[in-house]
Amino acid sequence: MPLKTWTTYHSGRIFIYALWGALFGTIGTSIKFFGFQQNISLTLGIGILSIMLVIIVFPSIETKIQQYIGYKHIRNKIYALAKKINISPVLIGGVLNGLLPCGLVYVALAGATTMQDPIHGALFMTFFGIGTLPMLLAVMIIGIKLQFPIRQYLTKWYPAIIALMAILLIIRGMNQGNFMSPSLLVGKNEKIHCATE
Repeated sequence: MPLKTWTTYHSGRIFIYALWGALFGTIGTSIKFFGFQQNISLTLGIGILSIMLVIIVFPSIETKIQQYIGYKHIRNKIYALAKKINISPVLIGGVLNGLLPCGLVYVALAGATTMQDPIHGALFMTFFGIGTLPMLLAVMIIGIKLQFPIRQYLTKWYPAIIALMAILLIIRGMNQGNFMSPSLLVGKNEKIHCATE
């Protein structure tokens, strides 16, 4: 794949990630407004671990989700629309890639939600997308022959990486008042003094 085509494709993917980040950052803002900012990390961490358990027990579930939401039908409609309005099919391919269900993206969206701000959420997902580029570029340069072994290796560690990120979210939500788990709940760790002191 030529570098220009590769860049166009991933620009579309990262653009969608940024939109997802803005959306989930807005959701985080709403949660913060109702005073649940500490619980959000804990809930998301537990939720991600639960999703990973389901994926491990039912490995084909992501494919079934794509079939359930009619991903192929949506893809064909978007490609047809892009052709009519003269948008690069490569760019549209990247956009569609950004819409695919993916465990690592779920984790990143959880992180974007904890940003509790649409702009910060969008930036978080943008940098997440940029962070995936070096490995993807390396795979492209190495060639097709070595892509399959690399993919097998990544697939092997894929659940462990997601589980680690989920655990970090859970630790963050435990309100311990340290770097890993900042205290965000009002009144936590505060000493109560007698009114006469």
